[in-house]
Parts: sequence; structure tokens; C-alpha cells
Amino acid sequence: MKRIKLDRAGRAVQTFVRTLPVEHDGVELELNGQVICKVVPALQFSEAEKKALIEERWKLIRQARQRNRGVPGQVIEREVRDAVEQVRRKTK
Repeated sequence: MKRIKLDRAGRAVQTFVRTLPVEHDGVELELNGQVICKVVPALQFSEAEKKALIEERWKLIRQARQRNRGVPGQVIEREVRDAVEQVRRKTK
């Protein structure tokens, strides 16, 4: 997992992060109607749970890479763009 240190971030960013209402189950950050990340308390998961979550994510990444092996980037980009547009049409 990547760690981003906010020590040198702008005051507005630091204030925003400090004021997040992070409860036991975390908080989701949404942008343009889409959840872009979820912030959970650091001590919420045991080391075994963290490891299992990371392994599951890598499994999904490997599956996606395998599924898309040999597919040109332009095709993937077009399919993602089309899917995003379809979802946006449904939410309007």
C-alpha cells in the first residue's frame, strides 16, 4: 500500500483530512457522483485482514491484466469511456 505524507501538503488539504468524519467503518470520498476512495481508521483491520485485502486486490489486478492481455490500449480506453458515459446517463 502506498503511503502519502501530508506534512508538506497545503494547509487546506491538512485541514480537510483532519476534519474527515472517519468512524469505525470509514468514510467514502465522492467526486462527480463516483466514490473515488475510502478512508478507514488505521487500526480497524488486523494485520491478517490487511494482508487478505491486499492479496484480493492483487488477484483482481492479475485477472484484469490476463483478461486484457493482447488488447490494444485504445480499445480498452474506448470501452472504459463508453462504460463511464453509460453510467453517467443512468445517474442523470
